[in-house]
Amino acid sequence: MANKKWTDEERYAALKLYFELDFGQFHARNKNVIELAQVLDRTPGSIAMKLGNFASLDPTLDRGGLKNVSAADRALMARFHNQPARVIDDIERAVDRIEYRSLSLPSANPEDNVQDGMQDQQIGFDISGRPTSVMRVREERLNQGFFRRAVLSGYHFQCCVCGLKFVRLLEAAHIKPHHQDETFRLRPDNGLSLCRNHHKAFDEGYWTLGGDFEIELDPRLRKLARHDEAISDLLIAHEGKQIRQPFRYLPLKEAIDWHRENTFAKNEPVLGKG
Repeated sequence: MANKKWTDEERYAALKLYFELDFGQFHARNKNVIELAQVLDRTPGSIAMKLGNFASLDPTLDRGGLKNVSAADRALMARFHNQPARVIDDIERAVDRIEYRSLSLPSANPEDNVQDGMQDQQIGFDISGRPTSVMRVREERLNQGFFRRAVLSGYHFQCCVCGLKFVRLLEAAHIKPHHQDETFRLRPDNGLSLCRNHHKAFDEGYWTLGGDFEIELDPRLRKLARHDEAISDLLIAHEGKQIRQPFRYLPLKEAIDWHRENTFAKNEPVLGKG
């Protein structure tokens, strides 16, 4: 299997896994790596190496490409960076065509099954249970699922503001809403990993990001915080601090500028009346 040539379908499946895992999980002992190796009839080491190749080619990591990376790997990563929506559609179609065998393999290292609160089985190469409704709806759901996993894994499965690692309360927030520009819909650099409270506050324009990814607040919040301590805990406490930055795909400046100009401090913050 060491000299087995990679097919396009296998390459797509590996790229999907690349965007589902944190950087520290790109190794042959990881449960998801082992599962994909079984599916593709490859060694876990070869899958781990492919993930490393993609990491070396990721233009957002500044790690320098490996000399022995194939031209096909280079072309695929370049396509994803420039046309993520099209590549994600190709990935989903390729995964559909791969015969997936349900595996129940014990992890060589039980600690690999959890990464900052996210179990491997929740983000693994499992294509069962997919929506079977109208094709367009199905593709939208799958693509948004890809966006969520890519964003959360990039931020190490935590809220980039408060550090919450309770994954069921985390959401992949669009910086620039995709209804404003469809080309931003699935770009990981148009996403922030946020807990639900900080996501809602961001969408309402109560905070935004500065040039060094520091948190800027609507100045009207300080007045309200005098009457509600929760506002201080939720927002004021983080003012001026940098967000926890992702290991890949830093927030896109163009998207941040759009949010600052079109959303930030546009809604009047008000307290509820008892």
